[in-house]
Amino acid sequence: MSTPMERKDKKDMHYEPRMFPDGFLWGAATSSYQVEGGNKNADWWHWEQLEDKISDNTKSGEGVDHYNRYKEDFDIAEKHLHNNSHRLSVEWSRLEPEEGVWDDKAFDHYRKVLSDLKKRDMKVMLTIHHFTNPQWLSEKGGWERRSVVKKFLRLVEKITEELGEYVDFWCTINEPMVYMLQGYIFVEWPPQKKSKFKAALVLLNMARAHRGAYKIIHKWGKHRRRKVMVGIANNVSSFATYRKHSFTDSILTAVIDRATNHLFYTLTGKRTHDYLGLNYYFHFRMRSASAFIRTAFGKPVDEIAEAAFESSDIGWELFPHGIFDVCMDFASYKKPIYITENGLATSNDDKRIRVIVGYLLQLYYAIESGADVRGYFHWSLLDNFEWAKGFQPTFGLVSVDRNTMKRTPLPSAEVYGLIAKGNCIEHDFLQFLGHGTTGILNEWKAKMVK
Repeated sequence: MSTPMERKDKKDMHYEPRMFPDGFLWGAATSSYQVEGGNKNADWWHWEQLEDKISDNTKSGEGVDHYNRYKEDFDIAEKHLHNNSHRLSVEWSRLEPEEGVWDDKAFDHYRKVLSDLKKRDMKVMLTIHHFTNPQWLSEKGGWERRSVVKKFLRLVEKITEELGEYVDFWCTINEPMVYMLQGYIFVEWPPQKKSKFKAALVLLNMARAHRGAYKIIHKWGKHRRRKVMVGIANNVSSFATYRKHSFTDSILTAVIDRATNHLFYTLTGKRTHDYLGLNYYFHFRMRSASAFIRTAFGKPVDEIAEAAFESSDIGWELFPHGIFDVCMDFASYKKPIYITENGLATSNDDKRIRVIVGYLLQLYYAIESGADVRGYFHWSLLDNFEWAKGFQPTFGLVSVDRNTMKRTPLPSAEVYGLIAKGNCIEHDFLQFLGHGTTGILNEWKAKMVK
């Protein structure tokens, strides 16, 4: 296997590196509740204490102690992953532990966290709401109540004033569709209230909250003559027909696509999104609407179609071409696209390397085909608490021993870091699309040393 430096015939375009645009953002993502630990003010903390809520019988507890170890984690992101950006969230329940009571120490903490990223010259994408709520808010009906909008906008105003100077991209809400579905349709997450009516109220209130937040952040930016970019992180799936020439399957696929991938943009209006944040994990081949509703977001897929591709450890089908499909679909919005999450849960790091390179290659093809993709945030920087699945699914480029909290960057972190450092996929890296990728990486490194 030749290294990029050993290649002589650079006239052959087949061997040229797949270059990403200048200024492309390479990052990883975390969410505060999943990594910080010790947040007893959140509704999720209270819900976890109930019996049989977490599939592996763990609790978030100390998390992976990112609250105290954020500098160590950012060192890894900077030096091992060669990231020039990072996506993270703040915890509403830390900032406002009681209604109307701000915690200055919590704001000081997040100010230090964000300042540390800026000292590293990393672009910051800040998520304001990432699934969790203050317990006091949940006790008052949470997102089911119209009053939540005013409370959320009060939070947004406070955050912009206190932390805005450190933020490059604002993500108001993470995956509003998932929050609604998991809490009110699938009832696997708090508040576990099965109700289509309440689900609709929640989504409408989140849309109102986003529109209001967009105005507040832009007003703040205009007052300070500072450019702001505001959007959401939208969970998107790629869809295909199970029967290639079926008219009914084609109609079903189009309807489900609009009703899931595009619905929140319809509710909020495209003008309240300066960029499109896409979280891509899922691929479905459609042949039954009822089966889709029962099997979406991690349920068994056999009623939709037989799995034709490999899956992650939690059964999510891995389909790299799907990231090309969704980028080309959303290119019609004529707005910058950022992949705000993409990754897989696996204990097999060879698989992680193979899939990461596959996804990034398809992302490159989407850019070459005209999609205005400007950044990629891998999920996740660290192994973390994966909601109702507990700590068992490992998404991290960095493995965390929860007994000692020792961080270990995996070979996949090194591969991702090499791609980010060069802003390209070297031709040699295409060998990672095969099996035995860790062995290939070791061989490649040995030749680089020589």
